[in-house]
Amino acid sequence: MQPASASHGLTAAPEDEAAIPVFSRWFGSWRISLQRREMSASQLARSYDLAAPGWARTLDRLGFPDAYEAMLAAVLREDAPDLTRPGLRVLDCGVGTGALSCALARVLPAPCRLDAIDISLRMLDRARDRLGEAGLDASLRHGDVRDLPYAGGLFDLVMTGHVLEHLADPQAALREMARVLKPGGLLIACLTRRSPLGAYVQLKWRTHWVTPDQAESWLRQSGLEDVRCRSLDRRAICRQLSVACAGKKPL
Repeated sequence: MQPASASHGLTAAPEDEAAIPVFSRWFGSWRISLQRREMSASQLARSYDLAAPGWARTLDRLGFPDAYEAMLAAVLREDAPDLTRPGLRVLDCGVGTGALSCALARVLPAPCRLDAIDISLRMLDRARDRLGEAGLDASLRHGDVRDLPYAGGLFDLVMTGHVLEHLADPQAALREMARVLKPGGLLIACLTRRSPLGAYVQLKWRTHWVTPDQAESWLRQSGLEDVRCRSLDRRAICRQLSVACAGKKPL
């Protein structure tokens, strides 16, 4: 994960604005398309509350902790070596049970200051335990990634794991994540990849599934630069399920 997060108190949107594309193809002059309504905030929170007790075990079994660790080490080493300094301020959007943040803690040579947000209270309970076991002193909040309760330009690094694909308009969250980044700060997003396994995730959770080019486009549209994607290569199943994309906020 970290899959999670949608908005509290959202007003109903027109059907074409709250839909996630599933299939679209032209047949001669006819275009056939299939869309699926995004989960409401309450539906998404309820789904992840129910999944929370076994979520960490599922991620461990699939190999995501190791895959996240290898990906984060590569991104920080090659794209942002300055972000390994002491006192790094980090935000994990859709923290889930804390797998992405725990992986970051294993990569950084010095402790960071961690904030984290999620829509699922039960996920936050489990994240608090796992982050504590990893020695991370985290400030956890229950809330909405499209309306982050943080000042602008606050964080050196913003991470999000399998959150954006839950939103009919991922740009709403990406704009907020870019807003709270410091100039020169780094955003890392893990997303469901377009693949047979990604199709299963899309149908189960009503998510987008993206190609690396689409992931890069999402980050560039939010105003980030030096954007590029990476594969989660440590485990084959992680590589098939997910793609990581990183970009910097312009100075």
